[in-house]
Amino acid sequence: MNRPFFWQVKIILVAVIVCAGLSGCSQVAPDRDVRITRGYVYYLDGAGGGGLMNWSGGVREGLVAAGYDGAGEMFSWETGMGVVADQTSSESYKRGKAAALADKIREYTHSHRGAPVTLMGLSAGTAVAVFTLEALPLGHDVDNVVLLSGSLSAGYDLTKALHHVRGRLYVFTSPKDAVLGFLLPFAGTADRASGPADTIGKQGVKMPANPSYETRREYGKVVEVPWNEKFKAYGHAGGHTDSVKARFIEAVVAPLVLTRTAPFSDTAAEAAGEVPNPDFTRWAAFAPGSYVVFEGYQEIDGVREPMRLKATLVAKEADRLTIERVFEPLGAATSQPPLNRRFFVAATIKPVEHPLTHPQAKIRDLPPEEIDVAGRRLSCQGREVQAAAGFVEWGSDVQATVYSNSEVPGGSVKIDLRTHMEGRPAVFAGRVVEMSVAGK
Repeated sequence: MNRPFFWQVKIILVAVIVCAGLSGCSQVAPDRDVRITRGYVYYLDGAGGGGLMNWSGGVREGLVAAGYDGAGEMFSWETGMGVVADQTSSESYKRGKAAALADKIREYTHSHRGAPVTLMGLSAGTAVAVFTLEALPLGHDVDNVVLLSGSLSAGYDLTKALHHVRGRLYVFTSPKDAVLGFLLPFAGTADRASGPADTIGKQGVKMPANPSYETRREYGKVVEVPWNEKFKAYGHAGGHTDSVKARFIEAVVAPLVLTRTAPFSDTAAEAAGEVPNPDFTRWAAFAPGSYVVFEGYQEIDGVREPMRLKATLVAKEADRLTIERVFEPLGAATSQPPLNRRFFVAATIKPVEHPLTHPQAKIRDLPPEEIDVAGRRLSCQGREVQAAAGFVEWGSDVQATVYSNSEVPGGSVKIDLRTHMEGRPAVFAGRVVEMSVAGK
């Protein structure tokens, strides 16, 4: 049974949560016909769930509490024979269920053009979610994907799946996940891979060896969200199903999917060849563990909020880096937790993928400026950048003033970025207040 969820009124929500596990209990929201036009979430439960026992209640309650105004459903893919049978069910069985869900997504996107679609999976449901993406026909994509406590192999090649993701594929990880750490090695990964039982929910995503340009580009959509101590305030102590608790969904997961992410555009035909990625170049001279801390503010739709951003070089390889960014709103009034994300940064990119390399960008050198950085006074070179195109990381109609120094990890010392994110005016302004160079 695939069960529709999301209700507008809290009292209805509570009533439905109570009867969610009872057969024959109607769960169709009174305003579903309106909600379904605004967007849809497809949730895939973990092994052993999807029936009378499931973990969809926290997902449903958390999204509604966060203000999600679309509709959704839990798609049951499980065998009905329990946790072990679900986890160890064959790849072909799971792909069969994924194909059925892909058909439903295709039908929805055809009849509700422009409405954002989110695919969300828990544990073994993450494998079915990825298989669903692979089963989607050309031209039918989802906006965002959320993989929670995933038992999919860490080294599974996501290239084909990511081709059907317009925005981001968020991977929530936890080193404290006892199910993935101690029990899963006996049952194996959900995709039935041979070899070590490394999973995306514990070890994170591993890019394939010797990746092609397409793979590197697609993996740029992957954002890892590692568990941290501050998640405890929202009921997530690092356990396997803590990631679907209502408070955690509301505070951490929901903000990632409430709005539609700007789509990735295929730039391969727009420019021939690749150029060095400025983001890679700025970090590549430093050892993993090096970091900078910015303090300043962000402004969305005219609402200004103090913020703190820590950027750390986590891993470095010849053709790619892993950068972790921890974004923390400041101020007594804020209720949002820090957002902890990891990004893959490729060594080379197509010129049109970055404001500093775009052929139509206007770049002007500014006079050097003396800036105090962590007790040191550094001479920083300034540049003014204008790029009217749209970019994944920087939005569209970018106007930025950046002061940089090569002694600072990541290079940037002071930034004033004015852009549009999903059509909304946005400003990010800050300067480095703390830095550390690993190995020194």
